[in-house]
Amino acid sequence: MKFSLVTTVYNEEESILNFINSLNNQTELADEFVIVDGGSSDNTIEILQKSLSEKLNFKIIIDPSCSKKHSKGPIAKGRNVAISNTIHQNILVTDAGCVLDCNWIKNMKQSFIEDKADIVSGWYKANAKNDFQKSIASIFCPPIENIDIKKFLPSSRSLGFKKFLWEAVNGYPENSYTAEDTLFDLNIFALTDKIVFNEKAYVYWDVPKDNHELRTKLYQYGYGEGQQKIFLVKNFLRLALLIFFPLLLLLIVTGKKKPIVFKFYFYQTKGFIKGIIST
Repeated sequence: MKFSLVTTVYNEEESILNFINSLNNQTELADEFVIVDGGSSDNTIEILQKSLSEKLNFKIIIDPSCSKKHSKGPIAKGRNVAISNTIHQNILVTDAGCVLDCNWIKNMKQSFIEDKADIVSGWYKANAKNDFQKSIASIFCPPIENIDIKKFLPSSRSLGFKKFLWEAVNGYPENSYTAEDTLFDLNIFALTDKIVFNEKAYVYWDVPKDNHELRTKLYQYGYGEGQQKIFLVKNFLRLALLIFFPLLLLLIVTGKKKPIVFKFYFYQTKGFIKGIIST
């Protein structure tokens, strides 16, 4: 069974080495590694070419159309370009902003081979370096025991699937910057019940480092969900709690919600409404 690994990059010279090192140190490798660069203007390409191990059998595709300048959904478009250039039927997807556990590829492959999966939901853990990141880490990456595995929709920072599923749904939706992988999940999950959750196949990713980055990400996440028109009930419930603030305050005071949830609801809902309007 052969495997293709794909990722997208764009102006990531400051952080790409951690990702590269985690790839070079994998205990097992994919049979090919396809990278799509959206036209980086920094040294991302040079760092990739210099630092990636030749054992990874990598191919770099430079496609400036996979950037915000030319596409509403540059990440989705980059993934679609990468997957369309793979030669194998088992696709592994991750993000260049992550650090992969050394057994990530091995564990992802194992679920395909031993469990005969069509889709493998990997896991991710927060890479929290400062106090602010530590305070929000459990919200972005809740403990595994709090996850409903049957309803879990994996981020494309740790995901695997059969290529025929990607073809059947016409790839990742390219009409939004965020939430594209969530809608993609919903689309492919509807086509098969051979779905395996593998908590051992995990990656680390940086949660927002400060309030500004947090607000930006929350807004972007909400905006993408609004553009894709997904999770309508969840987002309207959040809006209702913001409108009827005493009820939300009661949930916070009684310990059923954390105080920071107000910030999460406010910026995600704001983005969601803007995303709905934009379409």
